[in-house]
Amino acid sequence: MSVHTRSQRLAQAAYAQIARHTKNGTRKPDKEFVTTVKKFPALIHTCGLAQAVAFALAKQDKEYIGYLEAVLKAAGYTAITEQKTLCEHARESPLTDYLRLSRDAIDAASWLKRYVEAAAGEEE
Repeated sequence: MSVHTRSQRLAQAAYAQIARHTKNGTRKPDKEFVTTVKKFPALIHTCGLAQAVAFALAKQDKEYIGYLEAVLKAAGYTAITEQKTLCEHARESPLTDYLRLSRDAIDAASWLKRYVEAAAGEEE
């Protein structure tokens, strides 16, 4: 049994989501998706998780939110399900839980951003 850090679990899950999105690297992600992924960590930091998720869903970025949920689940957020989504957790969680979820969502979104930048062939 191997032990992985939280960061390793986030990285592995983010890589799996982006690899799936790009069909295991056979195609580059479209510009709109890349833009969403690159801006999302800052959006969470600036507006808060609840507003960032609501904004993404309003812009029809449900696919990205699904990837973010998958990465958070891999990091231990088993309470995020189809019945109780990330959006609901962000709206309904007590303050301490919301702050932790926000911090972890920024970390997860940052890993997604790194892998999308690599898949898109951009350096930053």
